[in-house]
Amino acid sequence: MNAVVSPPVLLALDWGTSSLRAFLMAEGKVLDTRQSAHGIQHLPIAGVPGFEKAFADIAGDWVAKWPGLPVVASGMVGSAQGWKEAPYVHCPADIQTLARQHVRVASGLGPDILIAPGVLFDEPDCLPDVMRGEEIQIAGALLNHPEWASGARMVLPGTHSKWAYIENGKIVRYATYLTGELFVSKQPYHGAKRRN
Repeated sequence: MNAVVSPPVLLALDWGTSSLRAFLMAEGKVLDTRQSAHGIQHLPIAGVPGFEKAFADIAGDWVAKWPGLPVVASGMVGSAQGWKEAPYVHCPADIQTLARQHVRVASGLGPDILIAPGVLFDEPDCLPDVMRGEEIQIAGALLNHPEWASGARMVLPGTHSKWAYIENGKIVRYATYLTGELFVSKQPYHGAKRRN
């Protein structure tokens, strides 16, 4: 007997600098996922047509099959270098504020894409910090564990790892630690050249 699979209710995009991930979702579960190397700095062609093509390549058949499916995106796609800028929400930030501050962009395939804003931590006497995409991961964690909303610390590992502090359902502060970023040049190093 085949298990009954619920129809999808959401197409979610995690669109970063170097990669694009798409998630077909229903009832809080991921039904299918795809990944491409078409992050915002690696589009198939430049500008808006590049974003449209990257979206069509990764999710065009899903949109054709479910044309009314809502599409949301988070990550660097909402940065100043992204498809359309979604200005940061200041801490303390909750999911309702993030949802209200989304921006809308035409996908080129029919449905609009709602792009989530990032979060800005900018308090006096503290270094300013930003996140784009991690706030949606935090929202998902709080949805699955509502008891954490009263107070929690969350570690979000990655190239730009975050330690986030949650109070009363809001991201109140966080700090970024560059723990996973290493670039290697294939060119030999011959020492610094002296400037006169």
